[in-house]
Amino acid sequence: MSSRRQDFWDLVKEGFNEKLPRRTAILVKEEDFSISFAYPSEFGSIGWLLDNREETTYEETPVAALKFGEYVFPDLSGRRLAKNVFYFKTMEYQPSFVKREIVFSNVGIEATELFGQCPNGGFFWRIILEARCHPPYSVNRKFYTVVSLRGSSARVSKNSKNILKIHLGKKSLFLAFESSNYGVYSSEEEYLGDLEKGTIHVRRKTGRHIVFENNIALKSGGRDRLVFGISFQSPEKAAKALKLKNPVASIRAKWNKWFNSLPAPSFEAEADRKAYYKCWWNVRLNYYKHPRLGKTVLEALPVYRGYWQWALPAIEWHSMLNPEIGPSFVKNLLNLFFKHQREDGYTTHAIYLSERTPGETWSRKNIIQTPHIPWVVLRYYYATKDLKSIKAWYPRLVKYYNYLNESRDARLHRMGLWAILTSFDTGLDTFPAFQKVTYGDSRGREDFCYPTIFAAEKCRFEQAMGRIAGILENGEEHTWFRLAEKTRQTMDRILWDEGLDWYGVLHQDGSLDTRIGVDGLFPFAYGLVDSEKAQRARKNFLKLIGEYGVFTLAPGQPGFEEEVYWRGPAWTKSCSLAVAAAFNYYPDLLEAVKDSMVRFLLKHPSVWECMSAVTGKIARGDVGIMATPVVSSNVGAGEAIGAFLTYYGKNMFSIEPT
Repeated sequence: MSSRRQDFWDLVKEGFNEKLPRRTAILVKEEDFSISFAYPSEFGSIGWLLDNREETTYEETPVAALKFGEYVFPDLSGRRLAKNVFYFKTMEYQPSFVKREIVFSNVGIEATELFGQCPNGGFFWRIILEARCHPPYSVNRKFYTVVSLRGSSARVSKNSKNILKIHLGKKSLFLAFESSNYGVYSSEEEYLGDLEKGTIHVRRKTGRHIVFENNIALKSGGRDRLVFGISFQSPEKAAKALKLKNPVASIRAKWNKWFNSLPAPSFEAEADRKAYYKCWWNVRLNYYKHPRLGKTVLEALPVYRGYWQWALPAIEWHSMLNPEIGPSFVKNLLNLFFKHQREDGYTTHAIYLSERTPGETWSRKNIIQTPHIPWVVLRYYYATKDLKSIKAWYPRLVKYYNYLNESRDARLHRMGLWAILTSFDTGLDTFPAFQKVTYGDSRGREDFCYPTIFAAEKCRFEQAMGRIAGILENGEEHTWFRLAEKTRQTMDRILWDEGLDWYGVLHQDGSLDTRIGVDGLFPFAYGLVDSEKAQRARKNFLKLIGEYGVFTLAPGQPGFEEEVYWRGPAWTKSCSLAVAAAFNYYPDLLEAVKDSMVRFLLKHPSVWECMSAVTGKIARGDVGIMATPVVSSNVGAGEAIGAFLTYYGKNMFSIEPT
């Protein structure tokens, strides 16, 4: 691997427009390890939405909205308030920075907007105005910036001459400004009443809206600027953001220093390089400094504020390579999952930041998700040689294994494999072959089924435990490997479909449901398939390679829906599995799989959960909500990083020492 110094900050720059499926695709954090961030307001306005919540939610509900230039006084008649008309000429997104060019139609002004993260925390927001009138005409107008707050009312106090403190419950927002005048209002109607007269009054100390007035007086070609400093952290950071000089240079230098510290393969194509570093950018957006755990990487800052069991492999891949995070985070996270293991061995599927007891939400439902933990433990050991930790974790892993055997097989058909009680046990939430166990069909709902993903995972669990037992020299190594081989043979005997040459799902009634898709891909990614079966499956593997990533269900299969979550769309998870499968069995197809993933990654700003592998259109979940961007720090961008490294020769799915 090489780490040739480059300006990666410019390499990953992306243009965007108002057609973003979710605005949080464009995201600027207040600090690298903070939870507060900003994203664009609706595209009929010029502004930013601020969020600093800890709870997990799909809803884009900002705590504050900042909008510039929605109104100007006076209009061309010189007597009335005007609502501005404008369009974005260009919009560009780079790490910690957004630049937009704005053209006003009803007033002779063009503007350049700069919004970004300050070096020591806080946001800077600068709007550079240029008069586009012709002599002898000039621009002499009042432009207004409106800050709207969530909730019924907030107390506003002046922290110093030009800094407002907005009290938002237990937290505060600080705004530093250079405006000549401002007012606090309880409603939109109230402040519009003043603006219609071209006046601003400080009517109250509590309200939902703060209006700043800026007098813009420019001759033809003249320039002026509006500057705001914003912080959830402190008034000092807001003040420094207001006065910051040359912020773009400091942003570029910081990101390039980090980008150049990362290990990287010798890329064959510039598109590979751009996509690889774009994934790392997404990883870094999900940094958080947890009060107990220290530096961590969240599942996905805008939506999922926490940690997920099925994300653990991707976390291990990027954390071990990331000098700002490192192995200590993987250790802390594994300790967190094990510390809150239930007495019966259940290990939670997810931990939310907002939970009093980590994992309590999903523990009540007994959802487990794909149990990757033992092979993540093993890879952690290979990287650190931390014998003390794996010795402490081993009995926890045995306890978890016994829980899975009891709850997912012994109480059911005793197949020697693991069943699922709902599709949510797998993370492949809406895969069509799991429909009956989750939602049911015309004949009712089944209580369980045995999918290939869990057969492969059981075998991988046992293989990893065998290697850990060998490292610990506890005499249990061969027992685990015998169990793993028995599981592999049982998977081949029960779940391999001789007619379709793919692995299927055994339903509760004993029928085998085989659909060419991501469920059957796991044994290939884990290297559990003999070469004869793998070559017979090649024709099916080819069906999964799309223009934009790897289909989760091949077109033409029962239940295929091109744009609905795991019912067909590509995920980077399916891409990484396919890269590993091709690495193991189809090396001549590796480039085709990798190239489809690169097109997926570069199709839109940010890294998305899933999209149509045919068109690149963002997919939806069953309830109709569009997939999320930046959800990808661990499962998406992390999976893609692992896929790149696998393609370039280092199999990140391997549990062999390297």
